[in-house]
Amino acid sequence: MWIWAEFIADHAVRLFSLDAAQGAGAALHFFVYDLLKIVVLIAVVAFVMALVRGALPLERIRIKLEGRGGKLLGYPAAAAFGALTPFCSCSSVPIFLGFVQARFPIGVAFAFLITSPLVNEIAVALMAATFGWKFALIYTIAGVSLGISGGLILTMVRAERWLVPGAVVPPEDETETPPHGWRARLIDAAETSMFILRKIAPWLLVSLGLGAGLHGFVPGGFFENLFAGTGAWTVPLASLAGLPLYVSANATVPLLEAFVTKGVPLGTALAFLLSAVGVSFPELVLLRAVMTVRLLVIFSLVVLIGTTLVGWLLNAIS
Repeated sequence: MWIWAEFIADHAVRLFSLDAAQGAGAALHFFVYDLLKIVVLIAVVAFVMALVRGALPLERIRIKLEGRGGKLLGYPAAAAFGALTPFCSCSSVPIFLGFVQARFPIGVAFAFLITSPLVNEIAVALMAATFGWKFALIYTIAGVSLGISGGLILTMVRAERWLVPGAVVPPEDETETPPHGWRARLIDAAETSMFILRKIAPWLLVSLGLGAGLHGFVPGGFFENLFAGTGAWTVPLASLAGLPLYVSANATVPLLEAFVTKGVPLGTALAFLLSAVGVSFPELVLLRAVMTVRLLVIFSLVVLIGTTLVGWLLNAIS
C-alpha cells in the first residue's frame, strides 16, 4: 500500500547522495516515508470518521458504551480492533483522533491507541516462528491486556478532562443541526479533515524529526549492552529507555532475538520493545496537539508501568 511513499523516500535519499541504511540517509528516508504515510492516514481517517459521525446514531452508541454492559464490550472490542490494525504508534494517532472526534468514551479510544502499535497478526506470526507459539500467545495477551487495563485506568481518572479544548474540531453550538444529505456530509468531512491536518501539522513535523534523529543516529548495540544484567532494576530501566525510540511491532522480532542472543533476559528485552512500540517521544509530541502535558504523562506512566509488570512476570516464569 505504501510502495509509492517508499519510492519517494528512496528518491529523496538519492537526491542528496546519502546511504539509506545509516546516518543522515536513514533519518531522511524515515522522515519522508512516515510524513507521507501519516498525512494520508490523518486525512483519510478524519474524513471517514466525520462521515461516520454524521451517518450513525452515535449518541445511542455512546450511551450504550458508557453503560456497564457497554464498557465490558467496548474496551475489548477497541483493543481487538487495535490488534487487527498493522499501525505503528504515530500511525495509530489518526484513528485515536477519529474515536475522540466521534465522541466515543475516552477509555475506549485509549484501549485502541495502546493496543494498536503493540499487537498485529504479522508480529505475532514472526514471534511464533522465532520463539514459539507459547511466547507469541504471551506477547499477544500482554499487548491486549495492556490496552484494556490502560483504557479502564484512563476512564477512572476521567482523562477527557485533560484533552485540549477544541483540539479536534472547532467548537460548535450545541443546537446546531448536523449536515443532511451526502453532499453536505462530504463537504463537512473534508473541512474536518483539513482542520485536523492544520492543527496537528507543527507537532507532526517535530515528532517525525525526533523519530528520524533516533532512527538514524543511535549507535548499534547500545541497548543490548545496557540491559545484559539480571537485576530486577533492569526491567523498569529497559521500559524507560524504550520511550525515546520509534519502531514498529514488526521490526521488534529481530531486535528481540538480537537482545536475547546478547544475554538480555527475555522479559527485560520484551519490556524494552513493548515500551518502544507502545509509546515514544515522537508519538507524545504528535499527541500534544490534542492532549495536555498532564494527560501525556499519565498515558506514558500507564504504558511504562504495564510493560514493567509484563517484563517482571516473564522473567519470573522463564
